[in-house]
Amino acid sequence: MQEIGKLSKILVAIDGSEPSMKAADFAISEAKRNNAKLIALNVICLPTCSSDYVFLPYAEMVDAGKQEAEKWFEIIRHKAQQSNVEVNTDVVTESRSATAGIVDYAEKEKVDMIIVGTTGRSAIKRVLLGNVASGVVTYATCPVMVIR
Repeated sequence: MQEIGKLSKILVAIDGSEPSMKAADFAISEAKRNNAKLIALNVICLPTCSSDYVFLPYAEMVDAGKQEAEKWFEIIRHKAQQSNVEVNTDVVTESRSATAGIVDYAEKEKVDMIIVGTTGRSAIKRVLLGNVASGVVTYATCPVMVIR
């Protein structure tokens, strides 16, 4: 990690929810303030096989997820461009959890901070903090900022 207070690479996790898009807005402003690179990440969680469910083939599921994420990324790219912030976007697939995908990606890319929204698109929400946000705060090796 960089010296305290100096950020050079920020990761924002995006799922299209209102809190995640607010997190993206905040991440853009932080990237501008720190002259940092911004990465917008979407994690597609692949279901595990179960006889109780029928799933689309993984390739179709991933393609549909990437198309949906591209809509969110386009909004983020536009806002980042208006703020003169360099932004890269990425979609990863993960069979464990969105939390694992975010934390692993952040470690691999050596980001200085992760920014997430309080709650995402999942139907079940924790009272104070979403499952993914809570997991990222718990397991990330870098600072995490949660935006509501």
